[in-house]
Amino acid sequence: MQNYSRQALRCALGSTGLGAGSLVLVHTALYAPGRIEGTPLAEISSRLYSALRRLIGPQGTIVVPTFHQAFARGEPFDRQFTPATGMGSFAEYIRLLPRSHRSPHALHSLTAEGPLAEAITSRDTPSAFGRGGPFDALIDYDAHLLMFGCTVESSCMVRWAEEAVGVPYRRWMICRGPYIDGGEESLRSYHTYAGQDGREPTLCLKPLRKALQNQEELNVAELGSGVIESCRGRDFVVTATELLRRDPVALLASRSADGQRSSRHP
Repeated sequence: MQNYSRQALRCALGSTGLGAGSLVLVHTALYAPGRIEGTPLAEISSRLYSALRRLIGPQGTIVVPTFHQAFARGEPFDRQFTPATGMGSFAEYIRLLPRSHRSPHALHSLTAEGPLAEAITSRDTPSAFGRGGPFDALIDYDAHLLMFGCTVESSCMVRWAEEAVGVPYRRWMICRGPYIDGGEESLRSYHTYAGQDGREPTLCLKPLRKALQNQEELNVAELGSGVIESCRGRDFVVTATELLRRDPVALLASRSADGQRSSRHP
């Protein structure tokens, strides 16, 4: 595994456009760039957090996706204790910080820490990506997207654009199951815009990435054996929405989806 220095980390993060007071949605492939020199693997999350905090200051807000897709299969969701599924160790690190806040959505929650955390995560909508929801709040507050060790093609914000357009390869599902918040259990229902056959469609976001690069809206910095990429969330969703409105299957890998276009909400 390649090593990189703390100075290299600071320089790479400094090229992202983030600064004091920034709001940032972070996706990570934490070990893709390698290991910070002299830092055990188990401490990379805390090092990255510290580096981000130095960059955006106490007035900045860090947000991570803390999804739990198993709610769709009937597994309970505990807002305070259910771990994020497949979101990586940095997402769990942020979720477990004592001052973090997690949004209510049982499938697609966000966890945030910072001055805007409560304003973002208090929004409770049937679809997390729908109007008035927490992902809408990220756009309202002009969040940056930061991809650490991965590319912008991995951003979950594409779901916002898919819902806005009503792509034909997804359909609305209502998921209902046990829900625990503050120790109190109930049954709750949440919506998800799932694949037509119940499986997630395979996307190819290369056209979106290329469009962002052509518009000079994508920052790319090398770090160790990987990259850090960033852009404004508004630029991402506006560009994705324009592509999908011109061609509703523009971001579908197979480009062979069946079905009719749907409205944004069920």
